[in-house]
Amino acid sequence: MTAEPNLFQPPPPEPVPQPEPVSQPARRSRKPLFVVLGAAAATVLAVVLIIVFTTAGPSSVHGTLSLLCDLKCTKAAADGYDGYSDLGNGSQVTLVDETGQVVATTELRRSPGEETKIVDGAWVRTFTFTFTDVPSADRYGVHVGNNNRGTLWKSADETERDGFSLTIGG
Repeated sequence: MTAEPNLFQPPPPEPVPQPEPVSQPARRSRKPLFVVLGAAAATVLAVVLIIVFTTAGPSSVHGTLSLLCDLKCTKAAADGYDGYSDLGNGSQVTLVDETGQVVATTELRRSPGEETKIVDGAWVRTFTFTFTDVPSADRYGVHVGNNNRGTLWKSADETERDGFSLTIGG
């Protein structure tokens, strides 16, 4: 028996046209962006470090104060005598910047057991002082004792290189 074609069978569906695949835009690598941003960050960091290290003032400033006394000033006398009673162990020392603003304070100190020495016929008492965490400035001034005493000024370079060496009396 031969099969007769089924005339009532619907014709096969026509193929539905498929859209052509859309090509994705080429994805750019982010590597060049990271390289550029990294280089920019490194440049900014380098500039900041150069500014900090070339403008930073000394982090500490050292100094001495030599108090010259006449014969009235003996080894047994107090640190300050006559017109120098404001100069002794523990007296305040002030460091100012070029505008006169106080940037650090400390105290005069004598080494324990240090004796007053006779130099060229004068008694000499030597005190030391150190300012720590000193901010940057163009120049510094140091003041010790009462308000009648002046301020000794030095450039930042001189201050960093030599510190302060004060002599009072004589």
